[in-house]
Amino acid sequence: MSNIGSYDERLKDFSWSVAEAELEYRPGGGLNIGWHCSDRQCLKGKGEKPALLWEGLGGVEKRYTFNDIRLASNTIGQFLRDHGIQAGDRVCLFMEKIPELYLGALGILKIGAIGQPLFSAFGDESLFVRLENAQTRAILTQRKHAPKVRKILDKLPSLERIIIVDHDGKAPLQKKEAAFSLEKAAPVEHLDIHPTQAESPSLLHYTSGTTGLPKGVKHVHYSLISQYLTAKWVHDLRDDDVYW
Repeated sequence: MSNIGSYDERLKDFSWSVAEAELEYRPGGGLNIGWHCSDRQCLKGKGEKPALLWEGLGGVEKRYTFNDIRLASNTIGQFLRDHGIQAGDRVCLFMEKIPELYLGALGILKIGAIGQPLFSAFGDESLFVRLENAQTRAILTQRKHAPKVRKILDKLPSLERIIIVDHDGKAPLQKKEAAFSLEKAAPVEHLDIHPTQAESPSLLHYTSGTTGLPKGVKHVHYSLISQYLTAKWVHDLRDDDVYW
């Protein structure tokens, strides 16, 4: 039997309140995707359960429990706050699919900022168009992609901080740059979660721009409700499944 049970019965009496109840969300109350995906799981007794399995080039592996994710996203969120990022600010994620991409997204959401994920293969011009349009205040990136940002930095007065998540200390930091290492940073046990609500903006995704300039599409924290039901009913994910 799948999670959805009978499709016809689900369709007949469908209501988003099913997901709201299971996620313990009350309309009009607080809703923060970052907190729900990490802290809440720990409060439900799943802190030591594997949550993210990552394998990089050369077979390098990293494993994160829900508590690891809670601490990592707290640490990134606090780092951003310490560098002046506030609720509503756009923070770009310009990285390959490394753990900091996912952990950074949750950290951004926890402080009420808006995540702006961009394809790491973009050139400097494609990057400029989207950063300029969003008036992005900070960007999380890697050493290999930092030159693209430096090339357009003088044309982006709103971009105040470039955070390099894998800086090795060998090359000096340049204008507006800051180094961050998740492995070396002191874990932040407690982070004040910004009181986002259902319609608070969460992510800013950009269209491809094939018929004109790319357009930013704003998502909100309430999207968690449909994403939850998609995972449960459409993908039929169970508690101990591994989803790639």
